[in-house]
Amino acid sequence: MPLQILQLTDPHLFAEPDGKLLGLTTRLSFEAVLDLALTHQPRPQALILTGDLVQDEQPAGYTYLRQRLEATGLPHYCIPGNHDQRAAMHQWLGASAMDPLDLRRLGSWNLVFLDSSHPGRDSGTLGGEQIDRLDSLLSAQEAPTLIFLHHHPLPVGSAWMDTMGVENGTALLSICDRHPQIKGVVFGHVHQAFRTTRGGCQILGAPSTCIQFRPGSAEFAVDERPPGYRALGLYPDGRLSTRVVRLPHYPESPLQSSQGY
Repeated sequence: MPLQILQLTDPHLFAEPDGKLLGLTTRLSFEAVLDLALTHQPRPQALILTGDLVQDEQPAGYTYLRQRLEATGLPHYCIPGNHDQRAAMHQWLGASAMDPLDLRRLGSWNLVFLDSSHPGRDSGTLGGEQIDRLDSLLSAQEAPTLIFLHHHPLPVGSAWMDTMGVENGTALLSICDRHPQIKGVVFGHVHQAFRTTRGGCQILGAPSTCIQFRPGSAEFAVDERPPGYRALGLYPDGRLSTRVVRLPHYPESPLQSSQGY
């Protein structure tokens, strides 16, 4: 059986438990998705949270998240998104807050975490030092590898969202081309399921644990599909399987008339 890791992304938590984003109470939707994830079979070996953890930049949101994740008893790793504060993450999430380039080993696999956030911008970027260090790391590590970051490194087909990807995403994709041990690049930010391939590498986006964005939309638009997560199966021989799992139903509906947030 493959090792199972689960990606939860873009919870947009608030300090107040009843805080809402476009009509959804984000703590409630996060709790519902996390509860579903904890029933996943086979049992997951780790949880990966790929950014936009907190919406209002308040410590209480990070404190709640840390307590909730620690209660699962599972290893968990968090990277920042454009709505997060790096310093607050490290202060309030402790060791689960990843560095700008971080590496964890899981079985025969390497999990690489990149901070693509750029303070003051909704788009992301990867620094030259990050790119160089990543290239050197992969030259020295031939184990099958997954790379996690918040922003998408290539267009996902939503014109408004594609203005806010990784500005130098081609640099990351070039690294993937040079290092065939990279089996997947996994991101959040897009609030929708996305999958394409580049050579032997899968490029994967995931639904948010709160509101969903309508795929293929030229302008901002929310989707009625329920929240969910992405499951990743890591085989010892380097194969990667993946699927998106959504709540069968979520009682709150997003505000369809919203023009953004």
